[in-house]
Amino acid sequence: MTSTLPPARDLPPGRQDEIRVEIEQAVAGRGARRMRLAPVLAAATAVGAVVAGVVFFTPSSQPQTAIQPAPMTTQSASATPTTRPAPVVPGLSEERIAAIEKGCLESTGLSGEPKLYQHVGSGPGAFALIYTANAMLTCTLDSGGMAFNSGFSSGFDPEWLPGHFSTDSIGASSGGDTPYNRPIYRGVHGYRTAAGRVDSKVARVTFTADGQTVDATIANNTFVARIVHPTTWSPPEDNQFGEVRAYDAVGNLLGTNKGSEKCYANPQGVIVPGGWVNPDTDPKTCEPALPWR
Repeated sequence: MTSTLPPARDLPPGRQDEIRVEIEQAVAGRGARRMRLAPVLAAATAVGAVVAGVVFFTPSSQPQTAIQPAPMTTQSASATPTTRPAPVVPGLSEERIAAIEKGCLESTGLSGEPKLYQHVGSGPGAFALIYTANAMLTCTLDSGGMAFNSGFSSGFDPEWLPGHFSTDSIGASSGGDTPYNRPIYRGVHGYRTAAGRVDSKVARVTFTADGQTVDATIANNTFVARIVHPTTWSPPEDNQFGEVRAYDAVGNLLGTNKGSEKCYANPQGVIVPGGWVNPDTDPKTCEPALPWR
């Protein structure tokens, strides 16, 4: 993680709605006996994570946000050799991939070596999923007059999974034709998004929200699911983000983001983010985390 503030930038349409819901969830979670571990809704067979919404203000009083995970046990360097092939993103030139990686990382104020794992959609509003050695970025491209606009979760080791998959980001954004949005956002659709990592056993991922179920795009051991809504849509105020379900090749359910309260630890004895875990849990009582490959 870094103490450097992200550069000043406009909020995308509906981002204030996201901030409100994220902070509400964080506040609600603090009253529970167990704490939720970051990153955002990370887990196979586990429920979501508490996050803290950090709001920055520019001289024009336009709120800027970076969503960061709640404090957790310090992760040491990954102990597993990465056997995952380098990500391949078809349809994009090497120059465009490099521009997306650089632009999205700079929009967060983070450091590290970004790698693009998925590019979903085309034109304004296309979506890029990026991982570094200790963060994941969910980046919207060429929307609202901004070439790169990325949210992030950081401070975790992506090389380990809490089961067969991890939902690292899940959220919603209202459309550009909702009240109080700037004219530059007119015509931008509202949407819900879920994204994360899978291992080789996962063959299908679904995302259910707002009475709809969509299949996620699986590529490079990651998944991205988006439910597109009209430009006048706003997320309902019910704090329901939706459900992610992962299946194997024969249709067996491997887990959901609303599943059990298992904990997982890597070989170094560090609990991998995911699910509801008592802060006093002994890592020796957790199940072995699985490598991301």
